[in-house]
Amino acid sequence: MSSIFKKQLVQAIAIVVALVMFGDFFLGTPELKAGAGTLQNWVVIISNMALGLGAINLLHSNTESVVRKDKVWPFSAWLIVLFGSLLGLGLSGYIIKGDPLTNSLYSWAMNNVYISLGETLYAITAFFVFSAAYRAFRARTLDAFVLLAAGILVMLKNAPVGEAIWSGFPVIGNWLIITGQLPSMRTFIIVGALGLIAYGFRALLGKEPGFYGGIKE
Repeated sequence: MSSIFKKQLVQAIAIVVALVMFGDFFLGTPELKAGAGTLQNWVVIISNMALGLGAINLLHSNTESVVRKDKVWPFSAWLIVLFGSLLGLGLSGYIIKGDPLTNSLYSWAMNNVYISLGETLYAITAFFVFSAAYRAFRARTLDAFVLLAAGILVMLKNAPVGEAIWSGFPVIGNWLIITGQLPSMRTFIIVGALGLIAYGFRALLGKEPGFYGGIKE
């Protein structure tokens, strides 16, 4: 199959899917609704297939790391052991009672390992955000000073000590969040939506190379 035919085939599928979904949204006829439902089911199926392929690729790459004995092979071995253990525990609970969470060991691993690690990563991210805010809030220019002042007022609004110092801090903080920040966020959302629409049209017209997975003319 030539590259040109591959690109045309992907473009045709994308156009058909887009027309069906747009038709279901704007017209809502039973035929289009049924077609859109079928396409959405296929999206779920393909997404799960992609997840399975990702898991296979993850195991393959880490197995090669263990075989080669490179610098990170102990971490790769540990990942393979944990992946196999959790997969076995989840499948055993699903096979026996139809729900992986019925396995107490699987539930313990999810609640005490996975959730705890997620909270740890979230806390680490907070430190990165704090360091970035420290660099951004240096009042070297007028704009930076306004940003610094607004950040301090919002922090005093959220912190209990702010209201204890002055009852006006929560009022000013709420004004900055609702009246000052909300229109800006809506502007970003509108601009992002317009960019997404432009990207969609470029993809349907065959002008977006990344959409076609590197298929060349």
